Amino acid sequence: MLSRWMSGSSRNLDREYNCTVRLLDDSEYTCTIQRDAKGQYLFDLLCHHLNLLEKDYFGIRFVDPDKQRHWLEFTKSVVKQMRAQPPFTMCFRVKFYPTDPAALKEEITSFCLGPTSEGRCRAGGEHL
Repeated sequence: MLSRWMSGSSRNLDREYNCTVRLLDDSEYTCTIQRDAKGQYLFDLLCHHLNLLEKDYFGIRFVDPDKQRHWLEFTKSVVKQMRAQPPFTMCFRVKFYPTDPAALKEEITSFCLGPTSEGRCRAGGEHL
């Protein structure tokens, strides 16, 4: 009976992966995802951590073993997109800038997208 419990336990460990996402201020957000978690799930976790509601301007980027940069696709499994071995390391980045910055609704979004956004946006909307 114990061996049956242990085998189930080790199976669950094989299905969980640690992810580290480097934020705009060079701090890191670390979480655990399931093997079948989609990119959207990881992105939503990260945006919740940052208290970021206007998500459209941001994305998660990673570098493959061949040193090629890729945007994490939200409709695909994170694990299947990563060709590196876990733990996975990625970066939260500005994907594009709005044509009319005055139309932004959230102050934290404007702050993160500002001219010197790198190194300014922190978890929970704190300003540096």
